Amino acid sequence: MKMINTAVLTEDSTTIVADEGSRFSWGVTIAGAVAATATTFFLLTLGVGVGLVFLRIPAGAAATTTFLSLEAIYFFASQAFGFAVGGYLVGRLIGPEAENSKEEEFRAAVHGFAMWAVAVVAGLLIAAASSTFAGAAMAGGGAAHSDSAATRSYWVDAMFRPAVNSTQVAADKEEAGRILLTTGTTPLGPPDSVRLSHLVSQDAGISTRAAFNRVTSVQADMRAAADKARKAASIMALWTAFALLFGAVVSVASAISARWMDDRISFSLAPRR
Repeated sequence: MKMINTAVLTEDSTTIVADEGSRFSWGVTIAGAVAATATTFFLLTLGVGVGLVFLRIPAGAAATTTFLSLEAIYFFASQAFGFAVGGYLVGRLIGPEAENSKEEEFRAAVHGFAMWAVAVVAGLLIAAASSTFAGAAMAGGGAAHSDSAATRSYWVDAMFRPAVNSTQVAADKEEAGRILLTTGTTPLGPPDSVRLSHLVSQDAGISTRAAFNRVTSVQADMRAAADKARKAASIMALWTAFALLFGAVVSVASAISARWMDDRISFSLAPRR
């Protein structure tokens, strides 16, 4: 004879099961992340619209880089405000109250942090997709000159001034560009230095010694510009890391404070007296 087990759920046990099943809500987390991403994207787009440049990599040796700038501050504030919006929505929507205030704060903090993580991952995916589409569009449109190639051409032109444009000069510049592409910012070897000095001397109409000094000076400027570009990229990475870290704090704090607010406010369709 087969035994049948029957479980009877009382009102209290049903409430406990409901509470256990709603301890974490991915729907609320994703909704908050979408709101945070959209708010941040809107503010950054608004900043670009008013003329702010959030990624400025100096190309010349005379360009300067600063750690504190209006763009960096605006980027920091935009990230913080976006995560504050997402955290607030998460705190107000995570469901019924927990057993005690500590558990309530923990649930709000977990949802706020999870919202921050989802928003960061979504932002990275959007940035990666945008870069991929932009690269494909440039390739399809025939844009063959990259920023590095244009920068290298600038240094080659600086070495050969004031040489007139001719077939021979163009060929010499192409050879000089290949040498610089191979060596990069490392010091030129004797054969390369001699060859570049010879080309610059005959095309620019200056002495071999003057051509050698010019080549040496141009390569020193190239190294200085490369160092400043690396410094600018490092500063941008630091500001992004600080903004994300502060955004995580803001997300958690906003979710907890919104939860406190939700506990103190009750809504009812009954007319207020």
